[in-house]
Amino acid sequence: MRKLNFFTVAVFMLALAVAMPSALAKPLKPLHQFNGDTQGDGANPFGALLLDAAGNLYGTTLNGGTGDGTVFKIDSTGKETVLFTFDSAVSGDSPDTPLIQDQAGNLYGITSEGGPGGAFGIVYKLSPQGEQTVLHAFHRGAGSDPLVPTGGLLMDSTGNIFGTTIAGGSGDCPGGCGTVFRLDPALKLRVLHKFTVSEGNEPFGPLVQDADGNLYGVTKEGGDLSCPDPNIPGAGCGTVFKLGKNRELTVLHTFAGGKDGSTPQGGLLLDAAGNLYGVASLGGNREHGTVFKISKDGAYTVLHRFHRLEGGTPNGGLVQDEVGNLYGTNGSQGSDNLGTIYQLSRDGQLTLLHTFRGSNDGAEPFAGLIRDAAGNLYGTTVTNLLNQRVNGGNVFLIAP
Repeated sequence: MRKLNFFTVAVFMLALAVAMPSALAKPLKPLHQFNGDTQGDGANPFGALLLDAAGNLYGTTLNGGTGDGTVFKIDSTGKETVLFTFDSAVSGDSPDTPLIQDQAGNLYGITSEGGPGGAFGIVYKLSPQGEQTVLHAFHRGAGSDPLVPTGGLLMDSTGNIFGTTIAGGSGDCPGGCGTVFRLDPALKLRVLHKFTVSEGNEPFGPLVQDADGNLYGVTKEGGDLSCPDPNIPGAGCGTVFKLGKNRELTVLHTFAGGKDGSTPQGGLLLDAAGNLYGVASLGGNREHGTVFKISKDGAYTVLHRFHRLEGGTPNGGLVQDEVGNLYGTNGSQGSDNLGTIYQLSRDGQLTLLHTFRGSNDGAEPFAGLIRDAAGNLYGTTVTNLLNQRVNGGNVFLIAP
């Protein structure tokens, strides 16, 4: 028998590692596959899901319906219903962010484009019966007016809605560096902060709030303009910020690129001890991204740097279980996979729970995950890629 040299064995073991699932890999169950606008269904869900107390899932699709996106519901039996179809000129366009819900069952969300009067995005309310109310339309007026809401909303216990815009405001960014805004129950919008480039550019929600009313979020660019962002040289690699109740902004971390990470994603996780967790889509090992932590005392730590076989471009928010394990998604990375779902233990061990193949399981999970009390993980994929019959992405479940 011919002996295998070291290189041949290494290639064989690498192929075996890719082919074999992780010991903790879980079967993925598609709950709904989107048919796209030819069937009146939505297509391409980029935003995270919302789970209500009755077990119903809600979300948005970037496309589908009449072409400008939809709001959908999947009930506890798995039946999908399109609750609302957007019309760019009237009700907004490109609803690619998660929803929030009040105690009466009303849904709230944003569109980053469209709206009445040629708006640059809107904040809207959707009743349980599917009736939409435009709460605020962002229009270009004075040069510092906020424009293009992004990432999602946060509602506090008194009904104030908080969000971010990637344009408008002030600062030394073309078109403005973006803003943090508050929309009160009387529908009066107040700009809480206008970013400067040193604080960050393009703040991206949703924000998180602590018990004292402080807000936390990220900017996808800005900060240190010498940071070697591989996508836009000279744009900066982003920041993590805190906005106090007195509207004083503190930069908690400025990303430096490379091993430090770059381009943080919206949707920070705030734990009971006051620690923040998030992901950066670039930086780390060969620009595959990172998972990071900022402790309550301000110490920044990279918890994990992804390598090629784990997927790359981590995106969306993280969720945490009772013992401190983190769960998240990676988008597509090269030709090895079309996205992954991972678990990161408290001691930094990463386990792949699922590697997407682009058929019924979908491809390119760009929204992160949500988790219910029983430990089930829910998420979305943007496309099916290899399944041309239904190529609008899906909603999936992974049981514990």
